[in-house]
Amino acid sequence: MDKDYKIIELQLQTHFIGKRIYHYKRIPSTQQLAISFAETNISNENGTVILADEQYDGKGRGNKKWISPKGGLWMSLIIKPKIELNKINILSIIAAISVCEIINEISNLETRIKWPNDIIIDNKKIAGIIIDSSINKNNIEYIVIGIGINIVVDILKINLFLSSIDRLSQKATSLQNELKEISFDRFKLLKRLLERMEYYLFLVQNKTDNTKIIEHYKKLSNILGKSIYVYRKDVKEFSAIAKDIDSDGGLILKRENKIIEKIYCGEISIREKEKEKRN
Repeated sequence: MDKDYKIIELQLQTHFIGKRIYHYKRIPSTQQLAISFAETNISNENGTVILADEQYDGKGRGNKKWISPKGGLWMSLIIKPKIELNKINILSIIAAISVCEIINEISNLETRIKWPNDIIIDNKKIAGIIIDSSINKNNIEYIVIGIGINIVVDILKINLFLSSIDRLSQKATSLQNELKEISFDRFKLLKRLLERMEYYLFLVQNKTDNTKIIEHYKKLSNILGKSIYVYRKDVKEFSAIAKDIDSDGGLILKRENKIIEKIYCGEISIREKEKEKRN
């Protein structure tokens, strides 16, 4: 294990999340390091957080590059959740709700969730989430939740790079860009985020009806009722209307041929130049 780290304490009001936080200056990827920790000793690393000032090989969903210069919150959380395998998608839901809520609370911005777990404002991405898991015989061995939040970063440079490597990439923004402030306490943000994530995780693990969580997620969604494109492997596959979010986190769509379909993965974009269809 890389020894160039320090353990940080945040006086968290949690039972297990964040009890051990490894803070690195510069590493390839918090997600890959967290996965290696989980693979080595998950019983000892449940709740461990890997935090980096900078990543030089960060990854987003679909193995896309995640630009992670100094000035952002780049972290991965290791958990061994006590939930059934068929509820695994709810973890992505509670991560997205937590990030969206905390950004809004500390900034008074009105960010929304683009299914499944991108956090956006005015159609610009301010944060993203990636989930990796290890499943063995229908048992969840571990989950690693990677979160990246643009705080004080060079948005122009990031957007130029993204447009050069991915024509479907969504424009990025940051807290600094939206609020015109030059400093933010990312550790305060991290503390509140970890506490909120544990709150929702306990709700899920304690067999609480997920209906309220899903309803809250839907209120934060920016796509319901809108006409969207669905992409698979960067190829536009079909268009549809986003009708609902199912209790397991699936996106319910009404295709142009009136067929109702549910998807659990894939990239989507809102059909900006067309009138939103409601029925």
